[in-house]
Amino acid sequence: MERIKVGLVGFGTVGSSFYELIEKHKDRLKEQLGVEINITKVGVNNPRKHLNSLPAGVLLEGYEDILKDEKLPIIVELVGGVEKPLDLVSRALKAGKHVITANKALLSQHGDTLFRLARENGVELKFEASVGGGIPVIKVIRESLKGNEIESIMGILNGTTNFILTRMTEEKLTFKEALTEAQKLGFAEADPILDVEGVDAAQKISLLASISFRKWVDYREILCEGIGKVTKKDIEFAEYSGFVFKLIATAKMDKGRAVVTVFPALLPKSHPLASVREEYNGVLIKSDFLGTSMYLGRGAGGSATASSVASDLGDLIERIRMKALPDPVELSPIEKLELFPQGELSYKYFLHFVTDNKPGIWATVTGLLASNNINIESVQQKWEDPTKLSDLYILVDITKESFVRKAFREIVNSPGIHTESCFFRILED
Repeated sequence: MERIKVGLVGFGTVGSSFYELIEKHKDRLKEQLGVEINITKVGVNNPRKHLNSLPAGVLLEGYEDILKDEKLPIIVELVGGVEKPLDLVSRALKAGKHVITANKALLSQHGDTLFRLARENGVELKFEASVGGGIPVIKVIRESLKGNEIESIMGILNGTTNFILTRMTEEKLTFKEALTEAQKLGFAEADPILDVEGVDAAQKISLLASISFRKWVDYREILCEGIGKVTKKDIEFAEYSGFVFKLIATAKMDKGRAVVTVFPALLPKSHPLASVREEYNGVLIKSDFLGTSMYLGRGAGGSATASSVASDLGDLIERIRMKALPDPVELSPIEKLELFPQGELSYKYFLHFVTDNKPGIWATVTGLLASNNINIESVQQKWEDPTKLSDLYILVDITKESFVRKAFREIVNSPGIHTESCFFRILED
């Protein structure tokens, strides 16, 4: 029986889970694919840490020997970070090796260059595990919906923040308490900044938008906000008003320009994504012929990601055996997608003002909203002790982002309004 040798770089949570999956299901994969998969070399930074986890002769320091091995047609990159993976993946593609990666940070920053290298060298760069953990959302976009035009994508793409918001909602925890629990359970990194500030989700949605709309979207240029400002009081008011807080990533086209965003949003409790809990991810894709379809699965954890990596490996081996032409990602290597101006975006908004408890506050707030052409839908004021600060909650009708930002700035700069104030967007579609 034919054998295919694979080189693996990285043996952390995902790398070790992927290795375990291949070894555990070696016979099953042999029956399904008609070949025997052998991970013959595993490159790591510190081999001493993994002496008891891998057979003798498999473990290597670094990845130079893997790149030089002409008998390794496939390299799986599961290192993390950007600088070293960029060197590894670039050189592997130039050497005519197929590459599988789960590195959304790498692809979101250098994907246009790497996809071009893959095309030029007649090899494939596969990346299903880079978005959505175990959800095959990239496969859906590139294969299942190949005959459709993607109209919009809306999803929960970060398991860490979804776990935190779930705990804040259901267990009435503070942000700090929920984050600590997520770290203890392994759903959040020791330094969770990329997750909680929305960067991880921004990298993922920008990648999905690039694939769907066939032009490059730079995640650093989109509207991106994290969940750090969401408080227990915000959660409680949202729940009282029939909403649930979720960190939502969206991508759609509007008059030839892309609307790509990430921010904590209030969703109606009836919304399909409102019931996505814990570390799970959920994605809604709307296309012209299929309509709206939803995909749900674990978005965090080594096993879920390893499952997607193994799927890529299986697809790649089948194509190699059939001697099929490479299936490149068709993106313009130069042209970037024009983004819709952030100030022109329109939503309903939830504004939370922390104020002194004294006469005239309502008049100040409502007056400045009116002067900025913002129509109020409802107002609620809440305080437990008249001698302490008050919470003023306001829902407003659909208006432009620029109007809300200007009004919010003017209100917070007014006497009696405190800087702990914040505002969030409401997504009803």
